[in-house]
Amino acid sequence: MQIPFHRLPLRDYQQDIRQAYNDPAITEILAIIARRGGKTTGIFSECVVPDLVKEVQTIVLVYPTAKMGFRNFWNNIENDGFKTIEHIPKGLIKRQSNDEDDMRIELINGSVFMVVGATNVEALRGANGKKYWFDEFADMPIEAVNVVAPIIEANGGKMIYTGTPKIDGINGETMRRMHVRFKKDATRYTCYIDARHYMTDEQLEKVRQNYILRNGNDFKYRQEMLLDWGQSSSASYYGAIMSAKDKDGSIGEHGWNKNYPVFTAWDLGKADAMVVLFFQYFKGKVRIIDIIEKNGSNMVAMAVLIKEKPYVYGHHFLPHDGTVASTNDGVTRLQTLSREGITNALTLKRQGVGVGIGYVEEWLPKILINKGTTITEKGSFHRRLRLYKKKFNPETGNFAGADHKTQSHIADALRYLCTALNIFFNEKGEFILSLDNDRTEYESDIVSVDFVTF
Repeated sequence: MQIPFHRLPLRDYQQDIRQAYNDPAITEILAIIARRGGKTTGIFSECVVPDLVKEVQTIVLVYPTAKMGFRNFWNNIENDGFKTIEHIPKGLIKRQSNDEDDMRIELINGSVFMVVGATNVEALRGANGKKYWFDEFADMPIEAVNVVAPIIEANGGKMIYTGTPKIDGINGETMRRMHVRFKKDATRYTCYIDARHYMTDEQLEKVRQNYILRNGNDFKYRQEMLLDWGQSSSASYYGAIMSAKDKDGSIGEHGWNKNYPVFTAWDLGKADAMVVLFFQYFKGKVRIIDIIEKNGSNMVAMAVLIKEKPYVYGHHFLPHDGTVASTNDGVTRLQTLSREGITNALTLKRQGVGVGIGYVEEWLPKILINKGTTITEKGSFHRRLRLYKKKFNPETGNFAGADHKTQSHIADALRYLCTALNIFFNEKGEFILSLDNDRTEYESDIVSVDFVTF
């Protein structure tokens, strides 16, 4: 049957995607295509609709949320005024529901096409689809893929993933790794098409200027149009630094050296996360070698975990509230650590967050991060550090102040680490504790202040 919806010639990559879609040997398709590249319209009109006609089946289009699916696809109007959903000719439709909570089209041959949000797990399972298509995949909860994977396996179906790079999306890093892996697998297909493939330099410059006008910079342009994986959020404090570190080898195998002491930097929490970063400073290089992150923990429990490590410790650096006495027993956190056998602990005097961020910006480019051991249940330290962002003020359109989310705990621990580096260490990596005018930004009720170690 000829479907009357072909209106524009297909670009070469759209033809390749269609070929991969129709190849029974291909089980997964990843299409990373810039905005305006015709990925959604092309896949729907050239792959999904003919497939629904050819074979009786259910095909499910999944968006991160149902609201996004309703806005971006179901009600989307293309440049020529044609609705995307109208690529299914009316003569083929038996029944159609148009509610945000029920986006569903039944064809006269018994096939079903539906759009659901990833958060609706029961809908994903209940659809029992033969093909699942995940759009805006960088923002897709990976749990949605895990839910449908066994269904696809049982039905002998196919999964399609589409979107643009978004390294600070909840699934952005997974998307990048999939692209690398798919290129090496004959049963999977991937493409990576930036806007230079289908737009002139003049057109791109106009688009770039529009991005700058809307956002104040061209970050999103480079991410969404040029598909720059290296970009982090424009609101990210350390995104540019981390992008550089991804390329210069400073994130890799930089593990523990038994010949040198290990220091710690703490972010203290109660109901939320408590973070301890483990670092060494020798031969002119700072190495972050380990991390502990616990929710709802306390100083006694953390002390146990610290002592279980095989390290020989130098000093432990805590934020200013380490000397604040508990309202329950009047004991400070420093004193609690001392009672648990964690000595040589110091607290840093309170200072503005901006000052500490300045220390991080100074030190972070020079810090080596051991990739294999700086991972918690919430993800790797170096990837999560990208996500430490400024708050966005929708009234002014500006970013200001830190956005306090889970990433702020590891970022705060790093800030205390760099503050300690700036105060207590010389350029050789030697720990120095003195009463010099420029080295008095600390307090301690555990150690003396008149000695030098290491």
